Amino acid sequence: MNSQSDEFRNILISLPKTEIHVHLEAMARAESIWTLWQKNKISMDGVRNLDDLRRRFQIKTLDEFIGVFINIVQNSFRTESDFSYLINDAGEYLKNNNIVYAEVFFAPTKFIKMGFSFPKIIETLSGGAQSIRQKYGIEIKYLIDVSRTFGMENAMSNLNLTLEHRSPDVIGIGLGGAEASGPARDYAEVYQKARDSGLHVAAHSGEDMGPEAVWETINCLKPERIGHGISAVQDKKLMEYLAEKQIPLEVCPTSNLFTRKYVSEISKHPVKTFYDNKLFVTINSDDPTLFSTSLIDEYMLLYDNGIFTQEEILSLMINNINAAFLPQNKKAELRSYYENSGN
Repeated sequence: MNSQSDEFRNILISLPKTEIHVHLEAMARAESIWTLWQKNKISMDGVRNLDDLRRRFQIKTLDEFIGVFINIVQNSFRTESDFSYLINDAGEYLKNNNIVYAEVFFAPTKFIKMGFSFPKIIETLSGGAQSIRQKYGIEIKYLIDVSRTFGMENAMSNLNLTLEHRSPDVIGIGLGGAEASGPARDYAEVYQKARDSGLHVAAHSGEDMGPEAVWETINCLKPERIGHGISAVQDKKLMEYLAEKQIPLEVCPTSNLFTRKYVSEISKHPVKTFYDNKLFVTINSDDPTLFSTSLIDEYMLLYDNGIFTQEEILSLMINNINAAFLPQNKKAELRSYYENSGN
């Protein structure tokens, strides 16, 4: 790394940032997961120590990632008190990246199926958000992943639980999971009810399926933001529509490189094409533990590989602020830190 790169990294570290596409469970460090395995007497073939566990995190496809996420990471938690490890790691991650506001996905289905109490989960997450706020001055809001992996009825159940146990710390829903097995049209009713109930709505799309899936997500779910959306590069009319409507894309470069569905080299990632065509691009880490990355690393990946200039990176960071579900006065306050940052 050269001195110019070092200098720019220091600028990035100094600026207060937002992150709007990151999964809570995927901020847990491998050390914490291993500690929970020992505490809860969990074992798995081929995983004898921490190094074996870290190797399991080296995924190559979206389906493989989902398997690790559900069967290894989420399976580590056996009581609501175990979430304290998760909250502590999340706070450290946000602090280390100087992220002052984060919108964090949380997927409750696996825990509910394991017998966890949804009200207690929400109480624990809200308590964790409060402790992070008090300790670091960082604000966390949650988006409940209704999940396409488990089907529409389960998604509606997750939404209903969210509405029955409303919390000011839970501001919306997301649709993650196996994109190929859960077309957006199946979840139209869930999203309509969420919007009618005053929740924000976002949806993963175009991560593992083509541009037709993004069109369907837009038309059926009417999301305020789209997670990933990278297959949109294959459809000029879709890119024109996204640019016209300024629907934010939550782009996660390292995640896309790991899953390898549409891109395997950073130089071929469509993020610059999106940016040059005036799409509303934001940059996020998605699953920092599983992908050994961070929000600052994502920006530096794009800068060090000559994808974006310093000025363009700063404009992307402002996009992350503008795309957040924040009051306008708070957005203006955060943007003010960037006025002289490029000088």
